[in-house]
Amino acid sequence: MTDQQHQPEPAILLIDDVPLILDLLQDVLESQNYRVLRSETGRHVTEILDREQVGLVFCDVSLPDIHGVEVLRMIKQHTPEIQVIMISGQQDFDIARQVLKERALDYLVKPFSREEVLEAVSQGLRSYRQAVHQSHARLEAQRRMADLVLLKKIGETASSGSDLQELFDLILDSIVDSADVEVASLMLVEDDGLLHIAAASGLSDEIISKVRVASGEGISGHVLATREPVLISNLDHDIRFKTQSFGKRYKDQSLLSVPIIVRDEIVGVINVNNKRSGASFDFEDQNLLLAIANQVALAMENFELVNSLRTQAATLERINDDLVRMNRARTRLVCNLSHELKTPLTSILGYVDLSLTFYEKLSDDEFKDHLRLVREEGERLDKLITGMLRLFAIESEREIWRWKSFAVPWSIADSFQYYSKNMRERQLVTEIDIQDDLPEVYGDPEKFGMALNSLVDNAVKFNREGGLVRVKAEPRIFDGLEYVYLQIYNQGQTVPLEARTTIFNSYTQLGDIDTEKPHGVGIGLALVKVVVDRMKGDIFLEKVEGEGTCFGMLLPTEAAYNQLKVEP
Repeated sequence: MTDQQHQPEPAILLIDDVPLILDLLQDVLESQNYRVLRSETGRHVTEILDREQVGLVFCDVSLPDIHGVEVLRMIKQHTPEIQVIMISGQQDFDIARQVLKERALDYLVKPFSREEVLEAVSQGLRSYRQAVHQSHARLEAQRRMADLVLLKKIGETASSGSDLQELFDLILDSIVDSADVEVASLMLVEDDGLLHIAAASGLSDEIISKVRVASGEGISGHVLATREPVLISNLDHDIRFKTQSFGKRYKDQSLLSVPIIVRDEIVGVINVNNKRSGASFDFEDQNLLLAIANQVALAMENFELVNSLRTQAATLERINDDLVRMNRARTRLVCNLSHELKTPLTSILGYVDLSLTFYEKLSDDEFKDHLRLVREEGERLDKLITGMLRLFAIESEREIWRWKSFAVPWSIADSFQYYSKNMRERQLVTEIDIQDDLPEVYGDPEKFGMALNSLVDNAVKFNREGGLVRVKAEPRIFDGLEYVYLQIYNQGQTVPLEARTTIFNSYTQLGDIDTEKPHGVGIGLALVKVVVDRMKGDIFLEKVEGEGTCFGMLLPTEAAYNQLKVEP
C-alpha cells in the first residue's frame, strides 16, 4: 500500500454563524460516517487546517466577522488541494461568479436538500483526492530530479578522482548522503574469488579488513552468485536468509544489495542498510542504487581513460548541466501548464454551467457577457497552445524559414497596431523613435514579427496602468559588422539584472508558482531568443534607472549575417 492509501479519510469542515445550519449539515454528514468539524467563525480557519486534515469545507458567504470569499482565499492559500463549497441564503449571480473565480468547487443556495449535500460532498472529496494525487506526483518528480542530481555528482566524481580508491570513497559518501543511511559498503571480487570491502561507511576498521565473502554466502554472496539485486523489507520474514544470524547489524530489518557488472561479469556488490528515518527500502531506492552501480562499473572499466578524456568530459558536463536544467524546467512546465490550462477551462466550464443552470433567469446582456467571457478564455487557451507548438517546432528546426531582407519599422507598426486595443484599455503612453537611415535586417519576417509580438505583449501585460511603452531603433556597428539596434522598454514590473542569464531559457519565469504565480508558462522570451539566435543576432536585458524593464536586440543585416554564418 502507498503512503496515500494509509492516510485517514479527511474531515469535512463546516463554517456558519448559525448553529442550526451547522446541526443540520452535521446530521446529514455523520449519518454517512463522515468525520465533521464545525466553526461559527472563519477567522481561525488556518489554525484548524494546521492541526486537522481537512479535504472539504462548507463555508457561508455571509459571516459576521469576515466575508466568506476571504475565508475561501485563506483556505486556498493554505492548502490549494482542499475543495470549498460556498453556501448562501440567496441566489446572487455576482457572488456565484466571484466564488467560482476564486476556485470554489460549487455554490449552494439554502435551503438545500440532503441529496444536494451528499452529491456535493462526493464530488468535493473526489476532487480533493485527485488534487492530492497530483501533488504527490509533483513531489515524486522532484525526488526523481534529486536522483538525477546525485548521478550527476557521481559522474563528476568519476571524472575528477586521482585514483580508484578516492573514487570509491567519494561514491560511498554520496550514497550515504542521498539514501540517508547509517551503513553502506562497496565490495569487490579480488584475485582469491572472494568479496572484499573496498570502501565503507558506518563499519569498523576491523570489519573492513577482515570480512571476506564467498559466492552464495550471506546476502552479498547471494547477489554475487545470482547476479540479481536483493531488496528486503523485513529480514525476519525473508525465508532465503532465515537460517543465518545477523545479530544487531540490521536494526530496522531492511536492507538493499545490488551487483556491479562490467562487460557481463559481476565484479562487486554495493550494500546499504539502516535508514536513519527507520523506513524500509523500496524499488525507487533499488533503481537508484542500480544506476549508481552502473556508474561504478563504468568508472572501473574506463578509469584509465579519464585523464585523456578530460576535455570531452568537460563538454559532456556542460551538456549534462543543460539536461538537468531542462528537466527541471520541464517539471516546472508541467506544474505551470496544469494551472494555465486548467484556469481558462475552469472559467469556461463555470460560465457554461451558470448559463445552463440559470438560463431562464439570465437577461440577454448577461448571457452575451457569459459567451464573451467563454470566448476570451478560449482565445487565451488557443494563444497558449499555439505559442508552445511554434516554440517546439522552431527549436526542433522543423519550421521552414523564408529568408529575405526586410525593414524593421513595418514589423513594429504591425505589432503596435495589433496591440493598440490593449494599449488603449490600459491607457498606455507610446513612444516610437526610428532613425531614417535604418538598414534592412535579414531573416524570416513572419517569425521575427512573432518574436516582436512576444516582446510587445510583455511590455503591455507587465506595464502599469498609464505607463510608458517605448521603442527605439537605430543602426549600430559592432565588431565591424552592421546591425539594427532595437530597444523595447516598459514602465512596469522590473526584471532584476541577475535574471539576465536565465530569463531567456525555455519555460523560465520570474516568481514562485507556489507563492506568486507568474503569467504564462515561460515560452514568450524563449521564443524570441530562438528566433533572434537563428538570425545570428543577440537579445539582452538592459539596465534601467528607476522602474521598468528594457530589452535590447542586435539584428544583423544580410551582409553581416553571411559573414557571421561562415565564422567558426
